[in-house]
Amino acid sequence: MSSSAANTPLTVRYCRPDAPEAAQAPVVVRFGGRSGVECRPGQLEIRVGLQPVGSGGEWLEYWTLPEGTRGETGVEGALAFLHSEHCLVGAWFQPLGTTEDPEPMAEDAYREILTACRARGFAHLVRVWNYFPAINEPVAGQERYRGFCSGRARVFEALPGYEQILPAATAIGTHGDGLLIYFIATREAAARIENPRQVSAFHYPRRYGPRSPSFARASLWQSGPEVAELFISGTASIVGHESRHAGDLEAQIDESLRNIGVLLEQANLHHRMSAETPQALSLLKVYLRHAADATAAEDHLRRHLGHDVPWLLLHGDICREELLVEIEGLYSERLPTALATP
Repeated sequence: MSSSAANTPLTVRYCRPDAPEAAQAPVVVRFGGRSGVECRPGQLEIRVGLQPVGSGGEWLEYWTLPEGTRGETGVEGALAFLHSEHCLVGAWFQPLGTTEDPEPMAEDAYREILTACRARGFAHLVRVWNYFPAINEPVAGQERYRGFCSGRARVFEALPGYEQILPAATAIGTHGDGLLIYFIATREAAARIENPRQVSAFHYPRRYGPRSPSFARASLWQSGPEVAELFISGTASIVGHESRHAGDLEAQIDESLRNIGVLLEQANLHHRMSAETPQALSLLKVYLRHAADATAAEDHLRRHLGHDVPWLLLHGDICREELLVEIEGLYSERLPTALATP
């Protein structure tokens, strides 16, 4: 993370589970075990049912607010949240078995999330993470991921101009029960960034399901005076709308990083930033379908990215069965001038 990130309303870092920063952080994201959410006064703890893999051992993610602010916490049904002046961080969780259809639950979840955020003055979803089990398994005549997309899309498509308000997002299959959705919502809209090498996910043809996935490839959010965060969605080896390099882990990593590089180029067209290549990102999260691929993935990433970009490797299922890896990223920096209104 850049040195200016301490001045932003929301700062994201990785640390060891026993680090003192984790005990004090307003938002903590832990990995491994079962998914869930715990809300305490001044702290939201999110547990993602994905096991860390690779040589780095166990890490967690912690989010801090400026000047030691703790934020206000609350619970409304299945939704727990923490908000400051600038943003709201929320997490929605409900048990979901591996043979259940996620479509109705996804629809309920997104409707409840959007209603709660808007009631508190945070009308714009900027970044969303979605995790649920058996993502590639069939149920109700279709893959569970496609059912999830249909439920989510039904909520977004009911909104005026919905394609312009879609958040950056990730959807990964866990190895335990429960639908977990956590997110960042803001008072001001973010700029949506798309990748010209790829068909926008919300325009995918029907071969990928009755409703297209409802997310933007990236979101560029001006989080403070002359400060911005670029949230890069889960990015895979897809060109146009088709998967590339089936069975080839290294080639899929290369294609994913190439797509991330194009998103950085597109973000720079919107507003000039220092980051022009994936090597300049503040952090990455890498999802691997096969835990046994961790060493090969680490070695390949290190050759491409060097030692300056922190990353987490997590064992999870990608939304298409032929994909072996998915990569998401974050970049944060102080800008020389304010962003234009998106």
